[in-house]
This record gives sequence, C-alpha cells and structure tokens, in this order.
Amino acid sequence: MAPSRSDPKYSNDNPTIKDVYILGKEIMNRAHRRLGKLTIGGPEDRRLRSFFGAGVEVILEGWYIMKDQQLIPEGALFVHYLWALMFMKIYSTEGAMCGHAGGVDAKTFRKWVWPMIRAVADLEYTVVSIIC
Repeated sequence: MAPSRSDPKYSNDNPTIKDVYILGKEIMNRAHRRLGKLTIGGPEDRRLRSFFGAGVEVILEGWYIMKDQQLIPEGALFVHYLWALMFMKIYSTEGAMCGHAGGVDAKTFRKWVWPMIRAVADLEYTVVSIIC
C-alpha cells in the first residue's frame, strides 16, 4: 500500500523503536505476523538488519541526525527513508523494489529514494570519523 500523509503509521515525524519494527515488517511483507521480541540482536532485529542493512537504533539515529541537520527532503516521510535503506541494501530491479515498497509506481519510488540516499550520503561528515 502506498503511503498516505493522513495515515499516522506513515507520516510519523518522530518514530519510535516500535514504529520502525512495524513499518519494517510491513515493507518485508510480514505485517500479518505478530512482533517477536524487540531486543537488540533478537529475531526481529536480525530480520530488520538483513533487509535494511542496519539495526533499529542505527536507523533511528540516522533519521534524527538528518532531521536535526535539516537534510530530510521536503515532504519526505519516514517510510521513504526506509525505502532508501532497503534500496541500498538489496539493490534489486526497480520492479522488485517497488513491490517491496507496497506496490508504488516506479516514478514515485525514484522520486523519494534518490533524495533520501543523497541525504544519507550527506551524513558522511557527521557520522564518519577518520582517526590518524
């Protein structure tokens, strides 16, 4: 299902750990299943890491840093950030990625994923440190 600005599940500007797990489950096509243990390194966390490339705490930290630095593209939702992370981790065909994103059309997927990827890339100077 494509995100709707009126659906609080998608338009959450201040997501919590549970919100990440719930949206992640939906994107992973596991929305019909009950959430397991929400512990670092637990089954839900491992699934999330395998699909999005990071654990829930890292995902949230990235979102809040981008928000603090005003890097989030205008109009972007938290789910678009998850799409971008999924795209960078899986890097599959456009059709497959659109299917994972809830059946959105390719134009909508590209519209949100690439600006979010650029926003994540802009975090390089904040989160990467070089030790000499």
